[in-house]
Amino acid sequence: MSFPLNSINAALERLAGHAYHASRLPQRVTDYQDFAARVPLMSKTDLLAEMTKPGHGAFHCANAVRMNLTPVGPTFMPILHTRTDLERMVAATRSHLDACGIVPGDVCAVTFGYHMFVAGLFYQSQMEAHGVTCIPLGPGESERTAQLCAREGVTVLASNPSFALKLLEAGMKAPRVFFAGGEAFSGNAALYDKVRAAMPDTLLIDSFSLSEFLPVARTFPGGQGVHVFDELVFAEVIDPQTGQPVPDGERGELVLTHLNKEAQPLVRYRTGDLTVKTVTAPVHGRSVCLPQVVFGRTDEMVKVKGVKLYPSELRTVLLGIEGLSGRYRLSVDKKPSGADLLALSVEGRLDDAARDQLLRRFTSQTLVGLDTLDAVETLTDGPLCQDRRN
Repeated sequence: MSFPLNSINAALERLAGHAYHASRLPQRVTDYQDFAARVPLMSKTDLLAEMTKPGHGAFHCANAVRMNLTPVGPTFMPILHTRTDLERMVAATRSHLDACGIVPGDVCAVTFGYHMFVAGLFYQSQMEAHGVTCIPLGPGESERTAQLCAREGVTVLASNPSFALKLLEAGMKAPRVFFAGGEAFSGNAALYDKVRAAMPDTLLIDSFSLSEFLPVARTFPGGQGVHVFDELVFAEVIDPQTGQPVPDGERGELVLTHLNKEAQPLVRYRTGDLTVKTVTAPVHGRSVCLPQVVFGRTDEMVKVKGVKLYPSELRTVLLGIEGLSGRYRLSVDKKPSGADLLALSVEGRLDDAARDQLLRRFTSQTLVGLDTLDAVETLTDGPLCQDRRN
């Protein structure tokens, strides 16, 4: 693992006087093992408990200049940024825009939402700071949006991939660079291939961020997967049941740490996202990679045939397979021999080619093979996973 010891220790020293972190964190660590052993994990529940207190509790920040609101269950959690925080975000993304060949004189259309969704303003800010003319269009009205993009000579598009396809169908010229967000993209082969076919000469950029962490990672030209903005965040992957780190290349929960955030700094923050982390040769200076981005949530884990399997990761397996609605149920039972029996029921129809594709994807994603695979016209309501071994 690539561990930024100096950056982590600088962050710990800064947080020694922080109202929330002071009593939780050591002031220095010696290596990653020491960091993981001595620094506790933090959950969204922990953060929400403070942010919903008067004045944002221990995360009060008098010099915050921007507040985003992100939905958490029935409420909205404030996300705070200082001017320096915003400048650091822009500086990090500037290096990415340079890598993508984006220059002053480009025209960018942003069709992400601006209300309770941080991506719209986030992309607008970085494009404007880069000298790009930005058109904040927001979502919806594909025909009018396509007309405006054509009229204004849009060269860069930041959009939900499905909406981008609608814009092209409505007559928009394919942009030179496309920034995808809002739905699974490079991890959804069927959708990615549709966009690639519609934009054969366009540089396609996938991204991953959280409201609490902007940005986390993006596709860089010449790289695979998304590479982490490691000047802003430290990424690690843990076993969601034990909280212990897992080796690079093993599935687990993504945990993030701000390295220099002023407002609302988070340390070892559990995202609840299921991913794999690897370290690559430097790609535009960045080597920490999420090759599959995120492909599920760390819901109840079930151990089958000695392998940890997360039911929600099967949504990625089913994406783009013809004839399926996307609903499924996993069942675990015992064979007469006592060995595990793993069965998957999916809603819809499977021809031989789709069945073979699903079986290959399942084994590739989960590292275990299915014993039975059934397609049913209508799947009854129930849990994603039924474990009947006990």
